[in-house]
Amino acid sequence: MFLENILNDPVCEPIKKPYKQWYTFMEETIEFWLPDSEWHTKTHCARVLLLALVIGHQKGLSDEEKNALAMAAVFHDSRRLDDGIDRGHGSRAAKYYKDFCHEHDLPYDEQTYYITYYHDQDDSLGLSEIAKSPMLSERAVLLYQIFKDADALDRFRLGPDGLDVNFLRTEEAHGLVEFAKYLLRRSSETNA
Repeated sequence: MFLENILNDPVCEPIKKPYKQWYTFMEETIEFWLPDSEWHTKTHCARVLLLALVIGHQKGLSDEEKNALAMAAVFHDSRRLDDGIDRGHGSRAAKYYKDFCHEHDLPYDEQTYYITYYHDQDDSLGLSEIAKSPMLSERAVLLYQIFKDADALDRFRLGPDGLDVNFLRTEEAHGLVEFAKYLLRRSSETNA
């Protein structure tokens, strides 16, 4: 199982079980349009999943909120057309998520849809669209910020200067910068 060597780290212990469940769900059911991607792989999504769950745990989120983050993590890069900026891959992934839930009779979460839809956009747009939605609460803003931070923390895969920590939104993410580097290094060893 991917990241098994990292799950015994004390940082991961509280989220080990849900991580394994969500990772298995992604591996067995989520189809990626760009399976040979260099940067936006299931491995990347697995690290984002782990980081989102860790931050969610540190923030004291409910299981339902952590599940919304996990679902966003496993779907967020599934509909990429290329490894570039590919604006719009978030909206395509959100549509895939929504259709998948309906087709497989799974619970659909509006927060997950918005997080996935706007994760590839500037925060000003994502936050304003979340604020406009009558179906979303203020907590959706927090989940969006946590998810964006989890995704950003994995930018070290792009190089040692891949992440500008000044753009991280949560205190917890700032505290996980070194862990994110460790996570990337260990996952690279596992998949080498």
